[in-house]
Amino acid sequence: MLQRPCIRVTAAVVLTTLLAAPAPAQIAGTTGLCEESTERELVPILTSCVDADATGYGTFQSHNQKVVSNAHGVFLTHIRRRNEAYDAQQWRLSRSRDGGQTFDTVFEATHATNPPALETDRDGNLYLVRPDWSDGHSYLYRFSPRDGYATPSVSAIPGTSHGKFAMELDEPRGRLYYFSANNTFSVMNLDGKVTSSIQLLSPGPHAALQYPLLHLDRDGTLYAAWTTQKHGVYLYWDIHVMKSPDGGANWQTLVGTALVPPIVADDAGPADRVSLEDEFEVHTWLSSMLAKDGKLHFLYLAQTEEPRQHYVRYDLATGQRERDIYPRVGGKNLWMCRLDGFFAADLERPASPLYCFASTPIHSRQVACIVSRDNGDTWHDYGLSTEQFGCLYALGGCPAVTSDGHIIGSFTDTSAGGNAMTGVGVHFFRVSVAPP
Repeated sequence: MLQRPCIRVTAAVVLTTLLAAPAPAQIAGTTGLCEESTERELVPILTSCVDADATGYGTFQSHNQKVVSNAHGVFLTHIRRRNEAYDAQQWRLSRSRDGGQTFDTVFEATHATNPPALETDRDGNLYLVRPDWSDGHSYLYRFSPRDGYATPSVSAIPGTSHGKFAMELDEPRGRLYYFSANNTFSVMNLDGKVTSSIQLLSPGPHAALQYPLLHLDRDGTLYAAWTTQKHGVYLYWDIHVMKSPDGGANWQTLVGTALVPPIVADDAGPADRVSLEDEFEVHTWLSSMLAKDGKLHFLYLAQTEEPRQHYVRYDLATGQRERDIYPRVGGKNLWMCRLDGFFAADLERPASPLYCFASTPIHSRQVACIVSRDNGDTWHDYGLSTEQFGCLYALGGCPAVTSDGHIIGSFTDTSAGGNAMTGVGVHFFRVSVAPP
């Protein structure tokens, strides 16, 4: 099972990047400038420890959602224990009833799996999905608040197991979507019944699907994106995206050209490529995708000699790429340089700010947040965690603002020794984004 190690940014890399990067008022991309204005005082990002004795891949990774909030609390999944063979991983579902200050275990089990993806609906039901590479299937767990989330209903998603996977809730259609890196795409009713499962992608001549992402726009359009892995070597090759206007029944490019599954996953295939032509021979990894106010936003890092942190935006009316800010995305003091991270916004409120979470080379031991109040045209400093950590890894979160005006996420502090089997901290964080 291919895993991605924690990326440590050295002082030399920080210095080189600072010297090479343009001044804040001249942050150039391929299609525009990120102009700087007066920065406000940073908002504190509050953190708490969920598990001080977890494993190094506790929150692996930012391509899927592992933390949600509803009227019954904040819920989070992580891996606590593993063995050398990765076939006995103890996973947990935890709940906080005090806004994330403390967590209690709701459910735990041991399987050949990675941290489960998590969704919640308006009624407070939880939907948790995990693969199992011992039998080749994945499993959907449905937890109800009626019994205090004590006894889940479990149903199989046959033939979909892989260590990388994404799930998306489509509550208006009464569906769940499951996109696995074994190239399958499955649709389930909320009662757990699988209504369809197809081979959505196929390996290309250069690379194959490795990390899938899903996001559902408010208009019902489903977006699927992915990072590929080059054949035969450890190299994340390129990044692609496509859309489905009808809940996964039909797929299209962003301009609306029909795609017929199985769709070739790499640059030889017809899906839109997000990464650039000169980035094939370096790692490129898509950490987040979000549709908001008629735009589709992407965050990815290209590990070129001078690292390129990309913010990419597509216009959904035309399907055209209209903005690409790199090598530096951020405000006056906070700028991103991470393989992991995520976007979040109040998706129910048009023209609300767009937030981006990761950490920076200068603040590499803290969770950082930047904000765009013009849907990605410009970015500004917003928040920084009050606590510092050793090595932040697999930092991800919920793309929707909670009902009480917070953005929530989780990460693993691997300072205890990379992928150590014990003694690694899994942490939760939240920051207030309630409008004044």
